[in-house]
Amino acid sequence: MAIPTARFIETTENVVFLTFDDGPEPVFTPLALAALKRYNSQATWFILGKQAERYPDLLPAIQQGGNDIGVHSYDHISLTQLPQFQVIQQLERTKMLIQEATGQFWPYFRPPNGAYSINVLQAAASVGFQWNVMWSVDPRDYRSSPAQIVSHVLMNLRPGAIVILHEVTPSTTQALPMLLQEISKRGYQAASLSQYLSSQV
Repeated sequence: MAIPTARFIETTENVVFLTFDDGPEPVFTPLALAALKRYNSQATWFILGKQAERYPDLLPAIQQGGNDIGVHSYDHISLTQLPQFQVIQQLERTKMLIQEATGQFWPYFRPPNGAYSINVLQAAASVGFQWNVMWSVDPRDYRSSPAQIVSHVLMNLRPGAIVILHEVTPSTTQALPMLLQEISKRGYQAASLSQYLSSQV
């Protein structure tokens, strides 16, 4: 059985969901955590297993801030190009690294490049995932300035919006404090997915 895909969260509350792909990373992750803490905000990381293996101490630091840790894959390979058993290996290996570091499992993943198929969704379901999390706002932070990132997100700010960011992008690190400040000014709260996804089942 395949799992559902979430592109935004159905809610009337003024909440927005910031998500970070491709970490954890020893310079950018602590900076993102500091910005989130300063603005009393949470986010969701979709991590790579190979990065988690390299920097396992960063996972408890993410968790302690009330943030979520989902799976992005082990090494950012396109899952649609793999046979199902290899998709399972990519997801299961990364899931186990998260559990070993945090003692917790967050049941959602995001496939690299947003590329998925029924085969990928069935593989994810077989190892306990409940959600394929995509996004509704993409500021293309890997090729945008900090000001462009902030402007794009604010233009598309809606209750339940899911924003895709890449924490290994310097522009995103620079944009994040400004973004959190402006979100707050508009009466929004940046929240973690687990606070809301459980009510969507």
